[in-house]
Amino acid sequence: MLTIGEFSRTCFVSKKTLRHYDEIGLLRPAHVAENGYRYYTADQIRTMRLILRLKSYGFSLPEIAAHLAYPDDELLSQALFEKHRLLEAEIGKAQRVLNRMEQDIEKLKRSIDIMKQDIAVEVVERMPQTVFGVRRAINVQDFQELFAELDASLTKNGITALGAPMAFYHDEDFSADDSDIEVAVPVAEGTAGSHPIEGGPHACSTLSGPYDPEAFTALYAGIMQWIDENGYHVAGSPFDVYEKGGPDVDPKDYVTEICFPIAK
Repeated sequence: MLTIGEFSRTCFVSKKTLRHYDEIGLLRPAHVAENGYRYYTADQIRTMRLILRLKSYGFSLPEIAAHLAYPDDELLSQALFEKHRLLEAEIGKAQRVLNRMEQDIEKLKRSIDIMKQDIAVEVVERMPQTVFGVRRAINVQDFQELFAELDASLTKNGITALGAPMAFYHDEDFSADDSDIEVAVPVAEGTAGSHPIEGGPHACSTLSGPYDPEAFTALYAGIMQWIDENGYHVAGSPFDVYEKGGPDVDPKDYVTEICFPIAK
């Protein structure tokens, strides 16, 4: 058997960590002597290596403990796939940040204002619509939960969407933790649970590509500046229309129309 020191050196894990893993039941010593000394078997090296690997993949200690308690290769494979998906999303986000940084570096070298944004805004006369939606105050991180609720409600009530999904932002002030958002789809007039939205002039711009928060912010700021400079005021809740998107579309091919109801 290996002493805790030998096991610690072999696995490159501190004694403090091993004692903590013992306390929480993640990896208990194979034997504890009367004097309190901890001993491990060579077989436990594999378990320790698995713990370290899963930690490096972003698994929490409770998640690792659950797998060790009830080993299941199929469940582990599914969990690894989900961690892989999340990591790919993080890498994609980091790559977009790097690309933007490189663009800003080049602009600054040429004495170009990196916050200058050329945004095409046009006035669109939108027709009145009937929409069926789900609205509640949520954390913006839970945005997709609303769409899941909407899909479930459409299916449950046998309602057919007649156009692209939309998201309305009803707050006067932005709050990331408690934002009043409604997601909806156009439906036939008279549909149970639906409500009308007014038509009229809207200041609109289009975003092509992934749902990048900074890109959305730039477009919203550009539209607001255009509204102010052209003598209009905002006459209702702004909204996004997801003309092209979803899990079956490459994010680089997404098309989102951003609209602000306006009036003189």
